[in-house]
Amino acid sequence: MNGSGASAAGCADCGGKCCREYKVGVTVRDVRVLAEGTAMHPSDFIRLLDTDKEGFRLRPGGPAKKLYLQRSSAGTGCVFLMEIAAGRARCGVYAHRPLVCSTFPLSIQRGVVTPREETICDIDSWNLAGMDLPACRRELIQDRSAREEHRQLIQAWNKIVDASDRESTPQELYDWLMDYPVETP
Repeated sequence: MNGSGASAAGCADCGGKCCREYKVGVTVRDVRVLAEGTAMHPSDFIRLLDTDKEGFRLRPGGPAKKLYLQRSSAGTGCVFLMEIAAGRARCGVYAHRPLVCSTFPLSIQRGVVTPREETICDIDSWNLAGMDLPACRRELIQDRSAREEHRQLIQAWNKIVDASDRESTPQELYDWLMDYPVETP
């Protein structure tokens, strides 16, 4: 929910507002980190939703699909959001959370780490002076790199799908994502 070193005061008091209201789009890197950290298969926590942007296809010429974290069966938010008391919730996979979550609510604008505009949280929820901005910058750059790798994997998967004469299943996609070799820096 916070970037590295972010002041937790706003997040500690909100009860998981971002986890309840946002659909969390994830990268292949995030899927792998979550699968490894939780010993869960992606089918246990990922859902595919149609997108009008670039995404994974399950059949040649089919609709593009984006990877999202599943929502809880009760509809109370992210599948990993843990209710700990009335009005209090925490991320159940905090050490393995997606980069988009660890960098929230920050972005890099014109080379400067700054809060994103138009979040569901008040701008006063974070104390930038209390954040480890160099660590936040590293995470934001890491997220940018993960998104580039994600785009490359979309292209590689879609080439396989386009060369096939049958529809692939989400399970086949998830297995491929887990097995596809990725170069590490």
